[in-house]
Amino acid sequence: MRFSKKTIAAISMASVLMFSMVGCGSQGESNKTSKNADGSVTLNLWVHETDSPEGQLYKKEVEEFNKANEGKIKVELTQIARTGDASGYDDKVNAAVTTDSLPDVLTVDGPSVAAQAEAGVIVPIDDFVDKEDLKDFNKDIIDQGTYKGKLYGLGAMDASVVIFYNKDMLAKAGITAPTSVADAWTLDELYENAKKMTKDDVYGIDMNLKSGGEWNTFAFLPLVQSFGGQIVADDGKTVEGSINSDKSVQALAYIKKLVDDKVVNPTPIDNSFENGKAAMLLSGPWEKGTLDKYPDLKWGIMPYPVAKKGAEAASPCGSWGFYMTKDCSPEKQKAAVELIKFLTSTESCIAMNKANGMPPARATAFDKIDEFKKEPFNIITEQLQTTAKVRPLTPNYPVISDQFSKAITNTIHGMDPKQALDEAVKQVGVQVK
Repeated sequence: MRFSKKTIAAISMASVLMFSMVGCGSQGESNKTSKNADGSVTLNLWVHETDSPEGQLYKKEVEEFNKANEGKIKVELTQIARTGDASGYDDKVNAAVTTDSLPDVLTVDGPSVAAQAEAGVIVPIDDFVDKEDLKDFNKDIIDQGTYKGKLYGLGAMDASVVIFYNKDMLAKAGITAPTSVADAWTLDELYENAKKMTKDDVYGIDMNLKSGGEWNTFAFLPLVQSFGGQIVADDGKTVEGSINSDKSVQALAYIKKLVDDKVVNPTPIDNSFENGKAAMLLSGPWEKGTLDKYPDLKWGIMPYPVAKKGAEAASPCGSWGFYMTKDCSPEKQKAAVELIKFLTSTESCIAMNKANGMPPARATAFDKIDEFKKEPFNIITEQLQTTAKVRPLTPNYPVISDQFSKAITNTIHGMDPKQALDEAVKQVGVQVK
């Protein structure tokens, strides 16, 4: 399945770039011709998947769109493989930015939207969308696609992070798993229960700590948020007093405690949960592809933990979407948004779920996918509808996230949490003015 351990490490691969060399030059030559001789338009679409089930779905959907719009709109699809360090697709996009040769529509990961919007790489689509239809989308999908009050794009899928648990191990330890967000464990309860199941060569929980990178921010920012903090001020650039606040220190100190007390393995083996080396696992819906290979394993899902009783719950969310670029000529923009609407329709959301297992971006799609209505995946539905919080909507997010992630990694490897976060403040200060 596409959402593997490697995907966790690169779950937000586009967020490492700031697209600083954009906003200059004229419209690209490739998109200057707005209409063909017969009055139809040709659109160029770039996506970040190739031979995966998701990549195959893009091919199928483009074929369907072209057939439905024959003589009016033709889409030419370009699929660009992501390399091991997730740079392939980004490199291609960056090259196109500097030469004004972007496609009409491309895929962008949620945390990168603000940077690309600020730089002028993508353009708003507000004038072309039905405001009533937007109400069907998950709130976080609208939030991640919005910058400075303007909507830039939409997606067909969402994401979340939950705790998978081994039913037999919990039963043996006399532990009952929560079955709703309202009953989510506090961090203290998670620690005590994980510690109770830690023995011999079995850890209480695998948190994918060796993944690092954007996974750290995606998975653990909600801890800071549940403590009542954030990693950047409302101005989108000031991190002093935010990324190194007492709330952030508490979150990192908690992770450090799990590591120091050997409740979690900082360098877990692959599939440790599936192979009985961890009683619980912090992961997302993509994990099901691996779990399906272990039919004898009895597993369940519980919600993302809350800082303490009475604290506001927060959970990860957000994923890739479709965005119109600056190089899409005005005459082609309506057609480009028609393509985006098609790729994010209820039917397309359902098809995407079948392809990669990710939760849909629309309420009407959730209603038609039985898996998300019942245990255990109903927990993911509930989280996305009640506790999901997008990552900071700022052009400086790539830098801030990178330094927050490094602070987590440094803490895992022994650095004092406050020291690690103070260092993050210094490094962000060097790069963000």
